[in-house]
Amino acid sequence: MIASAALAKRALGMFGRVFPRCNMIAQAIAFNLFLAFFPTLLIAVGLATSPIGGRTSLFDLITDLTSFLPPGSQQIVSEFLIKRGPQAWKWALVGGTGTVLAGAQVMKLLMEGIHIVYSDRERLTFLQRQMRAVLLLLLTIAPLIAAAILGVFGRPLRRWVAAELGKSSSVEALWAFFFHGIAILLAMIAVTIIYRWARPQERSMRNVLPGAMIATFLWWIADLGFGFYVRKMPYGVVYGGLAAVIGLLIWMELSTVIIFLGAAWNAEGEERAASGRGGRLLG
Repeated sequence: MIASAALAKRALGMFGRVFPRCNMIAQAIAFNLFLAFFPTLLIAVGLATSPIGGRTSLFDLITDLTSFLPPGSQQIVSEFLIKRGPQAWKWALVGGTGTVLAGAQVMKLLMEGIHIVYSDRERLTFLQRQMRAVLLLLLTIAPLIAAAILGVFGRPLRRWVAAELGKSSSVEALWAFFFHGIAILLAMIAVTIIYRWARPQERSMRNVLPGAMIATFLWWIADLGFGFYVRKMPYGVVYGGLAAVIGLLIWMELSTVIIFLGAAWNAEGEERAASGRGGRLLG
């Protein structure tokens, strides 16, 4: 009974650290994530128009993924895919540069939000913040992009895999389970790295693992619940082509809030451990 009360108190403290203090910064991160989505798509388009895309069905997969873009952007990407320019590496380079710029801004905002969650008084200098943001981006960009693609674009990816390996119910079920499992693992790796390196005060990977597990579990629940909600709600009737964009922005903000909740869980644990040590010293 005492353990349940302590757990409930810690959960309430976790939400209290995030709401309402991190609402605005979560929205800013979602906006920058959406901006980073487009240069990242250029990398995928470059791959689709390269010899790699020519030997596989990657071209068809990228075409399917453009359904998540605004109507005007769909037309631009579709025209480029049809032309299939020979210098795909240039588009991949442009996309990589844009991804680094927008991604570094996302990491800076994430660090700021985590500092707010912990109520840190010690803040990084401007140069330290830039360097740490780029480092975090380099360490997490691969697992974050992979987890996001598997989470948001899981269905077209499964169709692509089925087309490559042959259609059968057992293969599709196996890949559906594999995609969810890999997405969860990659998300946990990414948030663990973010929690460990977002704060200069953090010294141990073990201290941030509980929050990383909480965040990963919440992200998985939110991903399944949000996907079910979007499929059942007739957003397309009201918003037309913008429905996918609105849904993607909401999903990005929700994912950001979940990252802050995991950090808040760790912050609550750190505060309780400090209080326990202080009580023992006074005793």
